Amino acid sequence: MKEPPIVQSGSPARVQAVRPPPRSQWSQLLESRAAMLGMLFCVTGFLGIPFLWMSSKFSRTEKMVWSIVVTIYTLLLLAGATAICWWSYNQITQALR
Repeated sequence: MKEPPIVQSGSPARVQAVRPPPRSQWSQLLESRAAMLGMLFCVTGFLGIPFLWMSSKFSRTEKMVWSIVVTIYTLLLLAGATAICWWSYNQITQALR
């Protein structure tokens, strides 16, 4: 629904169009599906799930599915990093014997 233009008092029938407030870069990022999934998988992991739930571009079912997928993905990354650290620790302790 369009809002009527605002007429300023003191000027002879001068009409100004009402503009919607500019959207911030953060709100634009929340509304981009590709940016949201890229952020979840490349930057934040499961810590970015609240941003996923703030986005209106995903349905409730999609949000639940992506939340589960991102959580599993993040846990696999943490397990891989832990395995590498454990392997490195074993290599170092064997080298020092």
